[in-house]
Amino acid sequence: MEPRYKSLTLALQPQPREIPPPPFAKDKLQEIFAEVIRHHSYQSFGFTPNGRGALFKNSDDDVVELRPALLRVAAKMDSDDVLTSGAAQEKAMRIVKIAADRLKIEAFLQCAVQVIGSMDAPGGDARAFLGGHLLRDHEQASTLGDGYFGGGVRYRSLLPGEGEDNLTVEPDVNNNSLIFLAHHKERAGVTGPITVDDAETWIGEAFDFLKGPTMALLSE
Repeated sequence: MEPRYKSLTLALQPQPREIPPPPFAKDKLQEIFAEVIRHHSYQSFGFTPNGRGALFKNSDDDVVELRPALLRVAAKMDSDDVLTSGAAQEKAMRIVKIAADRLKIEAFLQCAVQVIGSMDAPGGDARAFLGGHLLRDHEQASTLGDGYFGGGVRYRSLLPGEGEDNLTVEPDVNNNSLIFLAHHKERAGVTGPITVDDAETWIGEAFDFLKGPTMALLSE
């Protein structure tokens, strides 16, 4: 079994030089957009309503957000121009590196990575498969009334003081032949600031987790 990826999201909180952090210079934001679209197409550019940052958008789920308190890249992977895990990672990291270089951001306080995907449900019935395979009881939910089913499970790995990893596995409510997968990683700069290289490592780990341990869990 192999996951089909839907999206990658990378979010980073810059380490501020002053509190509150000043707005990003509009000319710098325009320069970043001009450089980014040399590599990745975005249909629109706009400043945020308060004028402190900018948004590059193709759609609500394919967007770059640059604010003094947040750099975020949401890369849609299942559009007509399908992105592999490697291509999505390269896209997110290229954009963040361009932005960090132009805006003179050297380090970050927090990082979050989310990879969303799906896989074909064995037997073509996600509710039945997850009810029996992960919840171990096909009939348990029926005690709650007609129409109830096991909505999935969430696994967590807590890293005290540093962050958390978690995995959500659910029947796809729009297509019961698919299993919805969401893997989320959060990290805080406890022992030192977070770098763009750290973020790149965590993206790779997130994809590897879905391809490896997650598929192993669902094939046992």
